[in-house]
Amino acid sequence: MSDGETGIVLVAAKEDVLNNIRDALAETNLALLHATTKEEAIALLERLRSGIDIAIVELELPNLGGWELIRQLTWRPQKPVKIIATTSVYRERFFEKVKELGVDEVVRAAIPAEAWRRTVETVLGKNGTAF
Repeated sequence: MSDGETGIVLVAAKEDVLNNIRDALAETNLALLHATTKEEAIALLERLRSGIDIAIVELELPNLGGWELIRQLTWRPQKPVKIIATTSVYRERFFEKVKELGVDEVVRAAIPAEAWRRTVETVLGKNGTAF
């Protein structure tokens, strides 16, 4: 993503996590899309094929199928999508297992908005610069 270009973040998470991410990225050039099911997230990815830069997926939502969605995102032959998995589970071994799936970062769902911003910047490779 070049300077000034708008990127797209697909958020597959419950409303409170979405709102926290929305607050964190409000002053960036990133547009947010929200999916409430695995099927909706995959449909958005297929429709916008090369436009989505990063997917944030909440693992615990039963209607979302977070684990299966991550498997499908990491197996896509199209443009790779960077992935942040979010979870309420705090065990280090669990984080390692999720990262083994090909996820770029794993974070706790309850992190503050500024931490979300830094995480997205890091995963997108912006490393602290305004985007």
